Amino acid sequence: MTEITDELVIRGNHIKNRIVMPPMVTFSFHGDNGSYYGKQHIEHYTKRAKGGAGLIIVQATSVFGAVDSTGMWSAGDISALKQIASNCHEYSVIVMMQLHCGNFDINELSAEDVHSMQRNMKQAAIRACEMDFDGVEYHFAHGYTLCKFLDASYNHRTDQYGGDALNRARVLTQVLPEIRNNTHKNFIVSIRMGEYLPESKDGIEAAKTFEKAGIDLLHISFGMQPPTNPVPDGFICSPITYSGCKIKKEVKIPVIAVNEIRTEEQVRFLIENDYVDFAAVGRGMLVDPDFANHVINGAPVNTCLGCERCFWFTDSTLCPAENKK
Repeated sequence: MTEITDELVIRGNHIKNRIVMPPMVTFSFHGDNGSYYGKQHIEHYTKRAKGGAGLIIVQATSVFGAVDSTGMWSAGDISALKQIASNCHEYSVIVMMQLHCGNFDINELSAEDVHSMQRNMKQAAIRACEMDFDGVEYHFAHGYTLCKFLDASYNHRTDQYGGDALNRARVLTQVLPEIRNNTHKNFIVSIRMGEYLPESKDGIEAAKTFEKAGIDLLHISFGMQPPTNPVPDGFICSPITYSGCKIKKEVKIPVIAVNEIRTEEQVRFLIENDYVDFAAVGRGMLVDPDFANHVINGAPVNTCLGCERCFWFTDSTLCPAENKK
């Protein structure tokens, strides 16, 4: 039986436990001196690193601007991101950055538009490596640009980026060798994606395509729309979480499950029954920065209340569970 505290090594990176802080945009935070990232972000991620997470994936960061150091890649942003990586490492936490490519209609992009995006995708990974992040996660989920490439029902392109799963994944796999050649040997490249693209078989095929291309880790959420199919009797997590368990059966690389995993019981259920390799705790870790340490040490967890509309989206200081402490 796998234990929550069991280490897992990916590309030489020793991930000390099976609890992940997934990427969550800090909506109410502000950067310093005009930058996007700043002191609030540094403190936010440092608290969760100190709180015991084995792996932290920093919130979605747009790749655009990576080539020319604009957007979220300005000098102020780079400084803050470097500090986040450094602080996470002080607590022996592996830290990655999620990279996204906006929300474009991929069927209307020219070949040059795609190539320009790929240049930024590649450079963003290289910059993340230079900032001492341990890896990157490309955001192929939730209906955004990269997800649209991957979804067989949405992608109507007739060039090398449309058609079968190999072509639909090409937007990344085509530049993956250049990423490998310009980052160190331990640099992790991960994918966040869904199972239904639009059918389960399409997601499984895409996952296997990424694995064959050399992707190191899969983080399974949802694609264009969240799944609504029932889960098996006795499964105490959501249909989205179950997607991660299904993909896990189809690949040999590690898999992270996510979505509404808020309690110690759910984390133990997923890991100790070997449903997946990692459990990503989102809102639970927003409410309780020490969630991982509390679970590992058998201490009470300050549990997310599961509000219909999470206060994090407007002002994280209003969280009722946080304020009951």
